[in-house]
Amino acid sequence: MQSFSLKHCTVFQFVSPIIKANMYVLIKENEALVIDPHENSEMMALLDKNQVKEVKVLLTHEHPDHTCGIPALKKKYSQQLICQQKCAEFIADKRNNRPILIAFILAAQDEKNDTHTEQEFLKSVKEYECNADIVFDKTLNYDWHNEHFVFYHIPGHSQGSCCIVMNDEVVFTGDSLLADYSVITRFPGGNTKDYKNISLPLLGSLNPDLLVLPGHGKSEKLEKILKDTL
Repeated sequence: MQSFSLKHCTVFQFVSPIIKANMYVLIKENEALVIDPHENSEMMALLDKNQVKEVKVLLTHEHPDHTCGIPALKKKYSQQLICQQKCAEFIADKRNNRPILIAFILAAQDEKNDTHTEQEFLKSVKEYECNADIVFDKTLNYDWHNEHFVFYHIPGHSQGSCCIVMNDEVVFTGDSLLADYSVITRFPGGNTKDYKNISLPLLGSLNPDLLVLPGHGKSEKLEKILKDTL
């Protein structure tokens, strides 16, 4: 677990040991806000320690490595789910949440590295369906315990991708902007043209001093990642 100290709160980061996806958690007054959940015992222990009763789930996009923790949270806590419209449509059908694509990627890595991550992943993640409570098309303003979030639809990596700016301090970018990896637009629902013509200009219009908290890899200032990307 890693943490980022902001002006009014702390953001906790948890990395999946199998799929290496980042999940972010904020806790206030027995409530938690979880961005891109995966199953993680350390995170659940943190929620228990803080006597969390209710969870708000924010999604940056619809891919299973960033949504597979939703069923475990829903089973234990009162939950509200917020995401972009296309993301909501995708995750509502359990056939879309089958971990086939991720398993395929892990299998290729296993063959290269002589590991068994695909088997571990498939044991822990089954198909599931999710129903969003709040959806948006282009933008959404959302307040939670005096923290202000602005969602922006940024298609390209997937149809339902978005970035989430918090208090003009940090931006959660999911897989649509990464410091350590190139953004992938070749998966089903991806669109290179949309990413270049819509999403990159929008990201470039944000405060360049924002700290990017991505879906994979390390955090970095927005200005630096965009400079390296363009």
